[in-house]
Amino acid sequence: MSKKKLDLEVEVEAAVVGIVTSLQDYKLAWKINQVFKIELKLENDLEINLAKGNKLTLSNYCYQTDFFKIDLIKNKGIDNEKLAYLAKELKQIDYFLLIEGEDYFLKTNEVVQQLQSINEIAFVQLIDTTKLKSRDNFIF
Repeated sequence: MSKKKLDLEVEVEAAVVGIVTSLQDYKLAWKINQVFKIELKLENDLEINLAKGNKLTLSNYCYQTDFFKIDLIKNKGIDNEKLAYLAKELKQIDYFLLIEGEDYFLKTNEVVQQLQSINEIAFVQLIDTTKLKSRDNFIF
């Protein structure tokens, strides 16, 4: 019997901003809350199924309204007691800020500019998920 392969291209429906900082996740969430006047709150850890049956566990902060959702997700996590990354090709990024429904929140350029105003953040970049091999990891 011949095998058939179904190749689906799933698009990430969120703006993804990469953040480089030495801040702990709770301190970064607090700083972001101050700048954007929101309330990112610690949620249950995200468990992402990886290849070969492995699971990646990441800390996750979330803020949601009727019009938009913001997630602050750590890039580095634990997979079978080993360090693993949500986006392997972006190991230098510490956190990702995912913004769904960004038209109701702010334009992504404004988000990047306001994040750059936080002194403890070393680098901020809008991530083009279409160029990432691990883009499927951003679909929750």
